[in-house]
Amino acid sequence: MKFLFILISIGKSKLKNRYLLFSLLLILAVRPVSGQEFQQLMGDYPFATTLEFESFHSGKIKETKFSFSQNVMTTKKSRFALSGRYFELTNSLRGIPNFTNSQFGVSYRRNLEDKKSIGVSASFGSSSDKPFEDGRDGVIQVNGTYQLNENWIILGNYSNNRPFLNNIPLPGFLYTEKHSREESVMLGFPFIYILKPFSDEIFSFKYVAILPYNHKIRVLFNKVEWVKPYVGLEQQIAVFFDSERFSDRVRTFWKERKAVVGLEKSFGPFLKIDFQTGNSFDREYFNALSYARKHSDVRRIHDGAFVCLSLKSSF
Repeated sequence: MKFLFILISIGKSKLKNRYLLFSLLLILAVRPVSGQEFQQLMGDYPFATTLEFESFHSGKIKETKFSFSQNVMTTKKSRFALSGRYFELTNSLRGIPNFTNSQFGVSYRRNLEDKKSIGVSASFGSSSDKPFEDGRDGVIQVNGTYQLNENWIILGNYSNNRPFLNNIPLPGFLYTEKHSREESVMLGFPFIYILKPFSDEIFSFKYVAILPYNHKIRVLFNKVEWVKPYVGLEQQIAVFFDSERFSDRVRTFWKERKAVVGLEKSFGPFLKIDFQTGNSFDREYFNALSYARKHSDVRRIHDGAFVCLSLKSSF
């Protein structure tokens, strides 16, 4: 989803905090924030390169995602990076086109005194059934961050492809109480991230939200040494421009919900594999000015089983 604001807590050390903020700028430059990307923000040390790939198959619906981020210049006080994202939503249904969202971004952050910092990021691309063929299908996003102290960062965002309040510059915030790989509480608008162990740390509860529409809930089992099983519920909203739409303001929305069971496996800090299966339900295409406005041309898709494989590598 294209609504991107964040206010992120800073960790215990000044060095770690700066890396967290810079990772945030890389993410904001090109794509929505996912659970894996929140985990990237919580890393103990930085990586120059991050690659992610995901393949989803459910009957007549297929999704393919790829993203990268690459640091290209680093000094004691500043960082500059490039990033990119590719999302392809294909189907074998009559009368519904295939959609592609391709974006490229740049990010810059500069450290200030007293643990403060500022950052900017921007991206441009196309989100359409005929990407880059018409200028009216272009997607643009600009973000700014200002780190206030060890607990708060203020963020501003402009995007022309949000599910709501489109084309309006908006502020955001996030406050973090705890920050570690095992337990984190990050509360704000529009982002929420909670990772909380319970039952003597046998299980962990994870909740990731990009308010108001994108949500991911998982309950993980922590007592298997070589893999981490989980169950969960997810809701995803994606937004595209149909090249044949009657108005520039009208967009095509894709909504789906998933009940999942899965396995997470990490091979050290450099490779993570996430495999899941389950049922994809309550899914539909529709046209609207925004998600909350009246829907037209609604095309509901039958529920279906799915399999999904995600890979992430950082080095």
